[in-house]
Amino acid sequence: MRQLWVVTLKEIKDNLRDRRAFFFALIYGPVLMPLMLVGPMVLGAKKSFINYDVTTPLYVVGADYAPNLVQHLKKHNLKAIPAPENFKAKIQDDEIDVVLEITPEYGERLREGKRSPLVLYVNHSSKDSQKAATQVRSIINSYSYQMGYWRLQARGIDAELNSAINLIEQDLSSEGLSGMVFGFIMYFLMLFTMMTGGFYLAVDITAGERERNSLEPLLSLPMSRNLLVLGKYFAVLSFVLASGTMSAVSLYLIFKFLPFEELTLVINVNGITLLKAYLIAFPCAFLVASLLIATSAFTRSAKEAQTYIGILYVLPMVPMLIGQFADVKATGATLFIPLFSQYTLIDKVVKGESFVMQDILSSTGGALLLALILLGIAFQLYNRERILAN
Repeated sequence: MRQLWVVTLKEIKDNLRDRRAFFFALIYGPVLMPLMLVGPMVLGAKKSFINYDVTTPLYVVGADYAPNLVQHLKKHNLKAIPAPENFKAKIQDDEIDVVLEITPEYGERLREGKRSPLVLYVNHSSKDSQKAATQVRSIINSYSYQMGYWRLQARGIDAELNSAINLIEQDLSSEGLSGMVFGFIMYFLMLFTMMTGGFYLAVDITAGERERNSLEPLLSLPMSRNLLVLGKYFAVLSFVLASGTMSAVSLYLIFKFLPFEELTLVINVNGITLLKAYLIAFPCAFLVASLLIATSAFTRSAKEAQTYIGILYVLPMVPMLIGQFADVKATGATLFIPLFSQYTLIDKVVKGESFVMQDILSSTGGALLLALILLGIAFQLYNRERILAN
């Protein structure tokens, strides 16, 4: 056992001295990747979110022509204020989002029972302008519907005659776009950072040592080759776990300290959610470490190992592709499939759906079983003399 820990600590210390390996294991994957992926996406979601409960100023031209409309806007938290004379130029320069113009003939056409013109000036090249226009448009459309309803009622006509069919669509699926996207990102980041964390160490202590001719002295030591592989495996596992843990912490800090309260309306993102997602993904660390060790031991050079492992970075994407294109449902059998089961359960956690303990056991068992198989392959490769061949 002492020999095992000597090998493990030796590999960990050597890897910590490598600045490039340290950067990718503990900074790039766990810290920068969440910021680069989640940050812009959540900021974009926040920017496009419309809060109808907050009073928003709306620049209006000709407010005196439609006092009832102005009151309706105020009732829906749009406060009408006079627009500046050069409002068109200000909209083009992004100084003003939108301007609503009420034409002089608005009231007269309204009294005649005709369609009354309103002009909404918007800059479609600006997201803020599009967002404000959407809010104004929805409120005016509701006002237009009310006016049309009362016009028909005043003429003794049932307003429902205007619509012969009332189609009601009820979505009973548990799939939601927002939850699905964030569930996949949370799963992907944890798996991706795990692979990034152990990538350089796995290549360096197998194919790298073979190229430097430092593997043969290690194999000549009075210790079992399987014990040597275990030492290397635990060294890689430590970096894989560190990277995965730091990615979960980074995600927590992103959602904790940045103002994304609106997201809680569509997805369930908090400390408990992230902890559950991390625990679900935890068994994947053993699988990733075994996969990296076995792949690096199979290859003959560090360059070849980097190529093979680079291809393996596609693996975290596979579960979502399977779920979307093959339409595989989460059952007792499919939850035994590594990676797919983790993605499915994390997706459920983010969307606030329930699952049973049997699902967790199936997911964990499948990942650990494959990890043992890959570790056994690494044992076999190290017990062959060709492991020393370049």
